[in-house]
Amino acid sequence: MLNMVQILRDGKIHSIKELAKKLEVSERMIRVYKQELELSGIYIESKKGVLGGYFISSNLNNIDIGLTANDIDLLNTLNDYIINKTNFSRKNDYTNIVSKIYDAYLKNNNNKNIIKLHTIKKSKNNFSKKYKEFRTAIDNKNKIDITYNSVNSGITNRVIHPAELFSYLDDWYVAAFCEKRNEIRLFKLNNILNYKILNDKYQKNFKITKY
Repeated sequence: MLNMVQILRDGKIHSIKELAKKLEVSERMIRVYKQELELSGIYIESKKGVLGGYFISSNLNNIDIGLTANDIDLLNTLNDYIINKTNFSRKNDYTNIVSKIYDAYLKNNNNKNIIKLHTIKKSKNNFSKKYKEFRTAIDNKNKIDITYNSVNSGITNRVIHPAELFSYLDDWYVAAFCEKRNEIRLFKLNNILNYKILNDKYQKNFKITKY
């Protein structure tokens, strides 16, 4: 994956076939690399067509080490303690470091939002309203009542606990706990025919692992 980043740093558009040949892997693996890099905060842009491929936009990249809002809150609390209640001789240096970490955290969050909105705009289907409402439900831990068109089960009604939204091969999915199946399932947003954000909250947190 790091070799792929090095190739894309030249600012040119490289086809998937070209990348696969240079890295001596399958074209499918190149798509997997793209997904994994984006999970690490290194965003790969794509262009369709005969001359299309992958490229890196320098304006949207900043290495993300996985800081959360809780991590930042703890850093700020520790910073206040050091400034106000200790005799640490390098208080100003420490404060400057915390400030840099906070700025990087804000930049990464902003970049992630830009990428998500950019991907939504490129989608063939207009579902930005659905995306925003599902994003809000995830942040607030609201259950969602959906009517879902499944390839295997047909059209069914379900209540889900949404955990995360992500894109894969130009389609958007929500990972959620399904009360009907009593397990975590993936639901394609385009296959959700109707939905209603419920006032009911879900309490249990669960981790979604992306492969």
